[in-house]
Formats: sequence, structure tokens, C-alpha cells
Amino acid sequence: MLVDTAKAMQRVCFDAEPREEDLALLGSRERWLVYRSLVRARLVGVVEAALPRTASVIGRDSFARSIDEWLSTGGPKTRYFRQVPNELADFAIPVWRDTAEPWIADLARYEITIWSVRHAPPNRVPDAELSFDARPVVGTAVAVIRLDHCVHETPIPASGYERQPVILCVYRNEKHRAMTQILNPLAADLLEAWQRETETVTQSVQRVADAHGTAIGPAFIEKLSELMTKFAEQGILLGGQDPPA
Repeated sequence: MLVDTAKAMQRVCFDAEPREEDLALLGSRERWLVYRSLVRARLVGVVEAALPRTASVIGRDSFARSIDEWLSTGGPKTRYFRQVPNELADFAIPVWRDTAEPWIADLARYEITIWSVRHAPPNRVPDAELSFDARPVVGTAVAVIRLDHCVHETPIPASGYERQPVILCVYRNEKHRAMTQILNPLAADLLEAWQRETETVTQSVQRVADAHGTAIGPAFIEKLSELMTKFAEQGILLGGQDPPA
């Protein structure tokens, strides 16, 4: 009986239209309809807060339909309210990518990345200082995102965004704001390697440079040092950890 009640509650809140038999099982039909409206309004509110530009471009009605379609699959699976927009994005972005305006999917990816970075957990304390012989420790609120359109530029052009691939680093600064910077492919590959924390700086640099056909000479080392210093100042690189024994 308890399982049936729980399933009825879920259907009432998330199905496109509540079933009369579910409302009858739960009792107090009007109260549950009000509760349905409140639950859905709160979910819509947090999704729109995470994807404001996407919602504006698509139009409120179309955006609301996307949310309705997602809710009809069973509603949020997460226990955490802040992760609700991520679940909607996972559902809707593949759909938006197949529309006449595929840059909308990139815009949604960019906005949900900003949301995720803003709500990422606190950084851990590194074991050691950053060095070429240590495995780097990257902040938890850091993401590398590869896009086909420069949707980080605002405002949105009247005709939308032309295809122009870009790689972005989105990170959270000391004021808890999500910041964006453009990375070249080599820097992006290095940062992603450092996020995995499986190699020392020297190992990752050698591997990534080889993959890009880049010689490691004085000029390269100077630029690498400048990049690492900048990442450290931005709170992207936090320090190091000793390689495993």
C-alpha cells in the first residue's frame, strides 16, 4: 500500500496530467492539485534560474514543454535540489541539438556548466606545493568545455551564433562567481590531464606535447610556467600531491 501511494504521488506531481484514480487514492483532490502546482513551479523556477538565456531564446512556452516532457519521464532522480537543472539539461540538450538552431544546445551546455561550477563542493587541501614532480591538484569548481559556437559572448546576435569552435575553462573565483576564459587545445588537454590527477606535471606535459607535435624547449617551458602561474592565481591549480609509492 505504501509503495502504491508513493507511485501515485510521483505520477500526480510529474505526469503531464494527473490521473483521477491517483487523486482518489491520495484523497483531498484539490489539495493534491495545489501541491502538484507548487512542486512543478519550484522545479521550473530552479531550472530557469540555471538556464535563463536558454529559456529566453527558446521561449517560455517551448521551454516549459521541454520541462513537462522531462517530468513525464518520472521527475528528478537526485536528492539535491541544485542538481535538478543538470538532469533537465541531460534530457533536453540532445533534443535541442537536433533543432534548426543547434547552437541552442551549446548555450544550454555553457549555462549548465556555469551552474555546476557555482555549486561545486569546496576544494580539498593539497598535500604539497605545486611542482613538476608532483601530481597537480585542480579545484573542484573547474570545467573544460568544448563548444561549436561562441555562446559565451553576449548578447545573442539577432541571427544566432555562426559555427565557430571554442574551448572554454569555466572556474569559480574567490567571490564565488563563475568566470570564463578561452583555452587553446594544448592548454585544454593539459588542464584535463591535471584534473585526472594520475600523472605528475612532467609526465602529463611530455605526453600532451607529444600528442600535439610540440617540442619542449625554453619558449615552451616559459609559456607553460606562465600558464601554471595564471591557473594558480585564479584558484584553478591549488597545489600538488606526491606520486603514489
